Amino acid sequence: MTKEFKEIVENIKNSAVYENKQHWEERGLNQSDDTVVQILRNSTNDFLDKLSTIVNANTPKESKLIAIQNIVDNLPWDDLDTEEKEFISEVIAPAIEAAGFDPWSFI
Repeated sequence: MTKEFKEIVENIKNSAVYENKQHWEERGLNQSDDTVVQILRNSTNDFLDKLSTIVNANTPKESKLIAIQNIVDNLPWDDLDTEEKEFISEVIAPAIEAAGFDPWSFI
C-alpha cells in the first residue's frame, strides 16, 4: 500500500463529507436524512477497509480488478437515490484511483 493510498483512505474515513450539509449543497443537493447518511458513511468505510485488504493482497492485478468490482457491486446501490449514488461514487473514486485502477471502469 502506497503512502498516497493510505492517506487518501484515511482522509475519506476522517472527513465529514456526508455529515456536513455544505458538502451536499456544493453538489446542489439537500442533505439526505440521518439514516441515509449513516448508510453512506458505513458503506464507504467498509468499502475502504475491503479495498485496503485487496490492495495489500499478494495477488495478480486481474484478481484485484475482480475483487474491487465485487465490492463496488456490493455497495447498497438499491438503498440510494441517483444523487446519493453519484455522491458515494465521487467519494470512493479517489481511493480506487490511488490504488492504481480507473474508478470509472467499476462505478
